[in-house]
Amino acid sequence: MNVDPERHDHDLPPAGGPGVRAVIARDLIVPHFQPIVNLYNGRVLAWEILARGPAWMHSPAELFDAADAAGLLPEMDRACRKAALRGVASLPAPLRGRRFFVNVSPTAFADPRQLDHLLGVELKRQGLEETDLVLEITERDSIKDYGAFERHLRELCDQGFQIALDDFGAGHSGLLTLVTCSPHYLKLDMSLSRDIHRHAYKQHLVKSLVAFAASVNTTLIAEGVETWQELETLAQFGVRYAQGFLFARPAPAPLDLEDDIRHEQRKRLRRFNYRELDLNEAVGPLAIVCTTIREREKRGEDIDRIFRRDPTIDHLVIVRGEEPTGLITRQSYYAKTSGPVGYPLHQWRPAEGAARLAPVVVEDAMSVTTVTKLAMERSAEELYDPVVVVDGSGKLIGTVTIRQLMVRSTALEVQSAQGSNPLTGLPGNRSIERWILSAMEQTGSCVLYADLDRFKEYNDRYGFIRGDEMIRCVARVLSATAAQLSPECNLGHVGGDDFVIVSPTPVANEALEATCRAFDQEKRALFESRDLALGCFTSLDRQGTEIAVPLVTLSIAAVSREVVEADHPGVLAQMAASLKRKVKQVTAATGRSAFLFERRRVFAP
Repeated sequence: MNVDPERHDHDLPPAGGPGVRAVIARDLIVPHFQPIVNLYNGRVLAWEILARGPAWMHSPAELFDAADAAGLLPEMDRACRKAALRGVASLPAPLRGRRFFVNVSPTAFADPRQLDHLLGVELKRQGLEETDLVLEITERDSIKDYGAFERHLRELCDQGFQIALDDFGAGHSGLLTLVTCSPHYLKLDMSLSRDIHRHAYKQHLVKSLVAFAASVNTTLIAEGVETWQELETLAQFGVRYAQGFLFARPAPAPLDLEDDIRHEQRKRLRRFNYRELDLNEAVGPLAIVCTTIREREKRGEDIDRIFRRDPTIDHLVIVRGEEPTGLITRQSYYAKTSGPVGYPLHQWRPAEGAARLAPVVVEDAMSVTTVTKLAMERSAEELYDPVVVVDGSGKLIGTVTIRQLMVRSTALEVQSAQGSNPLTGLPGNRSIERWILSAMEQTGSCVLYADLDRFKEYNDRYGFIRGDEMIRCVARVLSATAAQLSPECNLGHVGGDDFVIVSPTPVANEALEATCRAFDQEKRALFESRDLALGCFTSLDRQGTEIAVPLVTLSIAAVSREVVEADHPGVLAQMAASLKRKVKQVTAATGRSAFLFERRRVFAP
């Protein structure tokens, strides 16, 4: 159990009472639980277990300070872990199977036998599973032997434990510890979360850590979140999990969020499309909170004072209330106001002459490539000015530099080229996943999964070149379908003969009937006349025996958002796979392409 920063006057122990040695010996440590919240949906991912002492030594800081003074830190560390396991074991069965973060000091690895005994014998005695626990490596002490530390962590992971690195960015939780741990969870120190909406440097750092965590398959958790402004900024940059007093203080039992907190969270974060942020295609996630100046304050002395006080400030956004009305860059300001050495800059020329009163202002949902195009169409004088980003209501979010736009646009072009299917040129799995996640946020949306029946036999009989033509035939037919369904429809190629159409609006039976008829007509050009006349073609089965195979048909499984009570695309994909098996029974019986809509309602956590 970790030392959390909560300190109040009533926590301080009165004079007298048993000392720290007695607290340890009598098992007087009491576990408290603080939730780690999923920002997608307001649900609790897990609870971190924090230490509380008896009434006369309640504060965790007092506990560990007293243990340190008495030379009993390892004993206190073990006592806290034992209390944590007891606390989890005492919970009702449904809660006991949830996930809990249990803190482990690096000093525990100095004598791994004791740690193994506790995590082995004690777990079994309490009836707990290794997979229910995340071992959170705290930053209280430094690691003496990184080699032994790494080996022991690997052994613990092999047993089923997951690893978290606590307070990254503070204390001893540095890069070497990060590399050694290779943690499943990386917890950002509260110093990075605190007032992040006011510090551009912190924002850049967190953005980099979000990208790093995604590239190494580590889950990022922001600690110490206390305000809605901090939460909004963290969510904007792609942080998915958070912990802090904003959600709940540590409590004697693991509690879910209060309804009013969950409601407020969802309301505030509704403008962020979390799933879109994963690919960072919208410009919103690139925006950095910028320094602002009110319209009535844009005098030369005000601007000069801001620029001189902080040399890292490159530009100011002029605001009226929360809406941007202009932009002043450092370069344009000093280029227009420079005077003889020794004269105050603001006395040489009014600052209004340096302001762009019509900067490029875009909404956060606009694509990076579109914003880049708009920015590059400006005049040479304004070409390198930052772009101002607002939300749907016109409220200022921040600014994006031309360098950010160019770097991200290039990355997206490379990503698009790598993700597109080389045979059809259609977007691949990553784009499809993003479309599905977005569709699951929209009522009325529909996802169509389509593939060919008996395509393997066709490929064996006619060869891969004709097989590729069949795949392109499907792509043409489905492209026409997507265009007819909605301008916002997206068509993707999963690979092989598997395709996906994601429609933001309901799909009519007539449209799918037309699709099936169109494919059955166009496929005829890819069969020999003899096979068309017979209604089948010959192929070899696995034993090498020649068999008659019906003509290739197209099976389409349609799943509407209304029948899926879940927020994970895997649930929808599972439903479609099950439904496609039923569609194939229809196509086998009729010899014609067919479709089915999923009518069963599915609930999932």
